[in-house]
Amino acid sequence: MKGAFFGLVPGPALVAWGLREDTACPAGSARSPPMRTSHQPRLSYLSLVPLALWGLLACGSEEQVPVQEVPQADTGDSEVSNATVEIPMVNYVYDPQAGDKAVAAEDGGPGFTGDGWDTNLTFPAVGSLDAVPGGSMRRYMVDWPATLRQHGKDWNTSINYMVNDLCYESLLSVHSTTLEYIPRLATHWKISEDKSTYTYRINPAARFSDGSEVTAADVVASWKLRVDPKTLDPSANATYSKLNEPTAKSKYIVEVVCNQPNWRNFLYFSGMAVFPAAEVSIPGDEYLDKYQNSYTANSGPYIVPAADIKTGASLEIHRRDDWWDRDNPAWTGMYNIGVYHYEVVLDSALAFEMIKKGELDYYLVPRAQWWAEDIPKVGAVKRGLLVPRKFFTDKAVGTSGIAINTRRAPLDDLRMRKVLQALYDRELFIDKLYFNEYLPLTSYFQGGTYQCPDNKLLGYDPYLAEDLLNEMGFIERDRDGYRLKADGNRLSLDLTYSSKFSESALTIYQENCKDAGIELILSFQTSAARWQTMRSKSFDLTSTAWGALTFPNPETSFGGHLADQEDNNNVTSFKNKRVDELCRAYDEEYDVVKRIALVQEIDGLIYAGLPYVLAWYNPAQRMLFWNKYSMPAWGCERTADYSSLHYVWWVDPAKEAELEAARADGSLSMDPGSRENRFWQQAR
Repeated sequence: MKGAFFGLVPGPALVAWGLREDTACPAGSARSPPMRTSHQPRLSYLSLVPLALWGLLACGSEEQVPVQEVPQADTGDSEVSNATVEIPMVNYVYDPQAGDKAVAAEDGGPGFTGDGWDTNLTFPAVGSLDAVPGGSMRRYMVDWPATLRQHGKDWNTSINYMVNDLCYESLLSVHSTTLEYIPRLATHWKISEDKSTYTYRINPAARFSDGSEVTAADVVASWKLRVDPKTLDPSANATYSKLNEPTAKSKYIVEVVCNQPNWRNFLYFSGMAVFPAAEVSIPGDEYLDKYQNSYTANSGPYIVPAADIKTGASLEIHRRDDWWDRDNPAWTGMYNIGVYHYEVVLDSALAFEMIKKGELDYYLVPRAQWWAEDIPKVGAVKRGLLVPRKFFTDKAVGTSGIAINTRRAPLDDLRMRKVLQALYDRELFIDKLYFNEYLPLTSYFQGGTYQCPDNKLLGYDPYLAEDLLNEMGFIERDRDGYRLKADGNRLSLDLTYSSKFSESALTIYQENCKDAGIELILSFQTSAARWQTMRSKSFDLTSTAWGALTFPNPETSFGGHLADQEDNNNVTSFKNKRVDELCRAYDEEYDVVKRIALVQEIDGLIYAGLPYVLAWYNPAQRMLFWNKYSMPAWGCERTADYSSLHYVWWVDPAKEAELEAARADGSLSMDPGSRENRFWQQAR
């Protein structure tokens, strides 16, 4: 329940995903009262306005809250029935007498009462009471990641984020439904009146996978690693440098003081994955080398055994029977899958064939054509053995499109960036290539409270492109029709991409550019290679897609101080003094309504600056999976995307047996359930 909120790597406002093939390349502690309805599900704490108004403090309480009741969402069709399903409350439990007897109660040891501290011990369940552990899920990755490290240069890839989610823990996490802080490694916390000092009490029962205790010293060492410049992660460095070095007040109590006012400091420090000090108390460059293709000990519910890392080919993530917090009722119905098996499949079309053959279990459908035309014809789909389902969640919408390297001429000229956007015929692509499955982006904070309301759709306009190119002086053309620069060379740009599925749209774009007199050279790269090229800023244009944070952090993707540095998320080298001023004001503003206004202004300025040729977004997660999995009626966590939908699924023994029987007997079929799950959309 942390990834979408903390960004997994606290700081970046954009997160790169590897399978978004069809895109551009491819507050407070109070809870609302319970409500019961008979038709449309409505949870009062799910409305968009309260979410936007969630502020720095989500202190929680220990009060018992009545069961929430909402209509059943997944009933075999896309309509919501009148039947109700209960979302029960669960309790986070801990032993107040646990811990080192040499540590006093007031220092977090045995007998700690929590008086004067904040906590949140009761909250809505995320998983189902019916879930059972075990079984497996076979998935694929489009390339081996540049590194398996959980911090430092090149770490933030989708497979690493999943490992971070499942294997590592932070002091606190954010509940995916209520957006309140809840305990994780820490049972209690407090924030000073001036909001500059944060103190946490670590659960004495917490253990790493090697059996060692999790202590305040581990938190200190984890922070030190994040700010070590030798790890080559300037975004993390910028984020955590806003905090002074934490202090281990005792074995179980850690305190940190802000050196810059920033309402997100608590969010990011609380969400920092904690590593064992015994392993990471080394210089950053040594850490980069030592953990290039391995992991430190971890405290979370899963582990990646070293023996199951086949570099360049596959890895497995195993559910831990010895997880220190396994029996905590707070996690009821979560972390059910016994083994996740990932293998490298460089061709997503091959992966599509593999899922149809039963060689994969779970697949994000990257092509609208496959969803609309091919999948309904698959025999296993017709018989209900293979299930296509759309999940409509409250996931924040990321940015997809073509990143523009604004450090390179003529891309440093806003007029050229306008040309490139004007030649990108999104309406045509969405209608003719993508079966109207998508919507065009009109914001870098699309679809929510933070989107600038003044942004207008940037449409296809070759006449505008012609006028701007002439205005820039690109008038003369060679015999092939390409415009010439002042030095006599062609006006030529290189565009890298890593998804074969994007080639149809990119080829049309290439032709549009040619008609306008621009030579656009399309260069295919593997996902890992393109990622490294983009992060080193050694590109003209690159087709990419990013995830998004529930709570935006525009600085780390558009801050001018990152424009001339490599290995950060400001890959376009965007610079704007007013945006930098607004980012600083945003960091220091504790009034949530004012923060929203600041981001809206930031969004408008970025949108006008065109650091990307914006593409489109999918309002749903299109999934294809074998019919052996069960899930809660709500389908997934409220803010889940394809990479985390299955965190609350489980292998249903009865379904698995029925599936095996149907595979063996072609006359048998199964109930596939609904084709859409709109629970969270309808629960707003």
